[in-house]
Amino acid sequence: MAGTRRIAGSYGNCAKFGFILTEIRRVYIIPRLMQTPSLPSKIDPWRLAAESGRLEGSLALAALPRLIAELNRTDGVVSVALVAGIDPRGVRFIGGALRTGVELVCQRCLGRLRLALDVTVSLGLVHGEAEAGRLPEEYEPLLVPEGAIRVADLVEDELLLALPQIPRHDDARDCEANGYRTPDRVEHDQPFATLASLLRDSRRSH
Repeated sequence: MAGTRRIAGSYGNCAKFGFILTEIRRVYIIPRLMQTPSLPSKIDPWRLAAESGRLEGSLALAALPRLIAELNRTDGVVSVALVAGIDPRGVRFIGGALRTGVELVCQRCLGRLRLALDVTVSLGLVHGEAEAGRLPEEYEPLLVPEGAIRVADLVEDELLLALPQIPRHDDARDCEANGYRTPDRVEHDQPFATLASLLRDSRRSH
């Protein structure tokens, strides 16, 4: 991500997002004059957190080149609902949700795989890896230098992390509908195929 870098880690228990979810509810009832009408192209995360700002709007998938390189189709939009703030422990954060639907290629049957992405975002802003190690476990560290970052880069990174490493249909019947047969199904349908092949090879050798 230009200007930002995610530091690897694991998500904590969803119950620990309670403070952020409370912040989302609080921000949604502020006067309309204080609301951001659309997503800006860039933000200063530190300033946004200091001002308890919010980001609400949508982005076209086509505007996320690293993401669409992994997709089978490039149409669609991402719904963005994020808030920033400072939690009771003094951690500056960006949290909320990203929602979209994508189409991938199933690596089992090579058919279309439609996937709904509902991503919970819980990022703690840090200046370096030393700070990252001190973050509460419910936050994923987001290394952010002083200055502006692109909102599209932030959203794109979170969606890329949410994609399955090996896209596959959960139900094998969806693969079978695309003409794929599981190994046990092939063996059941052709129980004598291996024997017939051995007999043919034996005849050719004589």
